[in-house]
Amino acid sequence: MAAEKKYRIKVRLKVRNRLLKKSGLAMSVFLLAGVLGYCGFLASRLACRLPMGGLFAFTVKSLSVRSPSEDISAEISRRMSDKLGGPFSSGEAEIFSAGLKNSYPALSRVEVRRNFISGRVSVRAESENVVAKVRLNGGEIFYLSESGRLLAECYGPDPADIFETDVYSGPGLSLGRFAGFLKELRAMASEFPSRPIKLEYRSLAESCRLTLESSVEVLWGEFAFTKDKIIRLNEVLPDAARKIKGPLKVDFRYFRDGKIFVSKLTDI
Repeated sequence: MAAEKKYRIKVRLKVRNRLLKKSGLAMSVFLLAGVLGYCGFLASRLACRLPMGGLFAFTVKSLSVRSPSEDISAEISRRMSDKLGGPFSSGEAEIFSAGLKNSYPALSRVEVRRNFISGRVSVRAESENVVAKVRLNGGEIFYLSESGRLLAECYGPDPADIFETDVYSGPGLSLGRFAGFLKELRAMASEFPSRPIKLEYRSLAESCRLTLESSVEVLWGEFAFTKDKIIRLNEVLPDAARKIKGPLKVDFRYFRDGKIFVSKLTDI
């Protein structure tokens, strides 16, 4: 019986080189992973020996302040004075911001930024935009902000006294919609046939009563159609004054339905 022949498989040169490259790449990845793991081990041991956050702690070197009032700027500088030359974390920055807004409720925003390159802490405080001064429930004077908040103080310029505004409102009721209407109405005050001198707003009924210098009283109705209502006042008042003796009253509560009622002031 003939002896069985053994065949030796030869790998072509190109294929062999490709296999060697793959093996070398796998070995390199394995070695790199080992080096990175060892470096991480060393870094963790080093971090354990340092105070927490010591590697990335921020040190206050200088302070920049922008605020709507000199008093607030001075207070910010006073509160930050003991931080100069020491660490100041992001958590401390948040606490600082919240504390300042709590002390000055008329601030709408307090932003605290840290520059790790220069070591500068920048504090920027912004106040609420105020629409007008209003008398609340016939008593105290407050500043009504655009957001509808009643503020005890105003850090910007005092709003112009275009006309008196009395607000009758219960605690917790939102004045946001009224603030938007009041801002619009004040901007159009010069377009009235007679200068507005007083506005009364009752939030529970959502009703406004506007008094003009000519003694005309206007039941304003909803806050919509402000421009159109002023135009109609200019149209109807001269004719009504010729027909009705004495002070007039204009009722815009049904303006959406296309109805305007004009009568003697004493009739309503």
